[in-house]
Amino acid sequence: MRGESGIRIWEMPSGKLKTHDFNRFRYALVPDSDELKKLTPIRSHDFMRDCLDAFDHMLGSTASWSSKFKQLASYVRFCDKIAQKPFEAISVNAYVEHLFDKQLQGDIRDSVYGKTVSDLKATLEAINSNYAKYFDFVRRLRRSQGTSHEGYSQRELELLVVTLYDLFNQLYNAYKADPTGFIGTKWQSVATVQIDEKQHRVTGALSRFVAVGAYLMSFFTGLNSSVLLKMTRELETTVIDGKRYLKYTQVKPRARYAHVSTPIPEESSSYLSQIFRCLAEVAHQTAPNNRWLFAFPTQQAERLQSAHLSNFNKWFKKSFALKADDGSELFPLISNFRVNVSLEEARKNGAHSSARMLDNQVTQVTNNYSRTSAFESESRMASSLEHIYQSVTQPIESKAEPQPETVSETKHSLQLESIFKCFSCEHQALIDEPYSAWLYLSLIKQLESQTLTSKWPLISEMAERNFECFSQGIRNEAHALFEKLGPHPLWQGNSLKQVTDKC
Repeated sequence: MRGESGIRIWEMPSGKLKTHDFNRFRYALVPDSDELKKLTPIRSHDFMRDCLDAFDHMLGSTASWSSKFKQLASYVRFCDKIAQKPFEAISVNAYVEHLFDKQLQGDIRDSVYGKTVSDLKATLEAINSNYAKYFDFVRRLRRSQGTSHEGYSQRELELLVVTLYDLFNQLYNAYKADPTGFIGTKWQSVATVQIDEKQHRVTGALSRFVAVGAYLMSFFTGLNSSVLLKMTRELETTVIDGKRYLKYTQVKPRARYAHVSTPIPEESSSYLSQIFRCLAEVAHQTAPNNRWLFAFPTQQAERLQSAHLSNFNKWFKKSFALKADDGSELFPLISNFRVNVSLEEARKNGAHSSARMLDNQVTQVTNNYSRTSAFESESRMASSLEHIYQSVTQPIESKAEPQPETVSETKHSLQLESIFKCFSCEHQALIDEPYSAWLYLSLIKQLESQTLTSKWPLISEMAERNFECFSQGIRNEAHALFEKLGPHPLWQGNSLKQVTDKC
């Protein structure tokens, strides 16, 4: 939206309008708009117009534009402080070095450093394509401060899922009772729900309903937000082991553009199927002209965005005031649900199965999910999550049948047995990378602490032989991983004892 000369007003994903005054760039240290009349500009009108034109033709969302505007203001302000012109190589290099110093001091994370440099390059390149060359020799950092996601405890998970499902159920019933109160109203729709004998007035009921549905879908599927929020309501049908499923397939860029597939059972007894069908029904009637399952039309987008989930959590924390085990605020996060889903899968079928289920490699699971959360917390998740599913009222009345665990336990044992047999295979291929070496080193260390049977010395010998095949540098990194993380998840617990009689 165009405002006065040099001003742009953009609608954020939350629905709020935000003003961006490009006239500020003409003045020293980029002051606030209400101070401009008192000051004398130090840069030309053309300077401001170049910045404005770049943003007028920039691709992306309004949220990204707003972020780049703020970043450009910080950069220009820095240039004024060191008395350098913004559109010069020396200024870019000085600013990047400034960011690098902040990263070394721990003031910003390396991920923030990388994104800031990337955003600034995109902005300056949009202003003038020749400015891109200023970034040819800036520092590039490897990600060394990856955030480990924490899973929920059993109590936290039950409290969250039951609250979310109850809220989803009541909002769905409110929609069914008065669809016109939801259709086309965006943030203006209102509903009343009762959670734990306390009434809550839900403003923006359509938004809240779609956001709750997204969190519940993430709990049941383990999909990350970038893949989940692109789900459409029309899916192809497939048959797996004689049962009909809806198949959702999406490209995951962070997995080298691999295709991620998630089956959704068609039968009404499936909780996942019920949530999907309720969301699809509401989306079809409230947003018939688009294809998204999490349809939520705004001026800038046709579906739910991550910013809407953040807005939902602010409301959720204020409305329900749930407490985590440590007394902090308890609220839903898709990344945390993925930890619990991976943890349950690892408990039943092993770490490799967990990695496949998350569409990751074991290395990615180790890098992105803290060992404390994803593996040592198994005791907190020792019992199946099935009783959580049974403790809520379903929108469509039915009960899911608990699945026996004997098959899963057998699969886990067979996976380990097959790994042992691979050790002696002449066709086995080893990848010279730290996490593969860590797996073999962990097995060797675990065997050293066991009471040896007649079979284990042979396994240990084969593991040591394979470990020696890795280069010295990789073996050193494997030792560092063992010191930092302990044994590889595949060899934790009583895994060795489970398969010793089968090898």
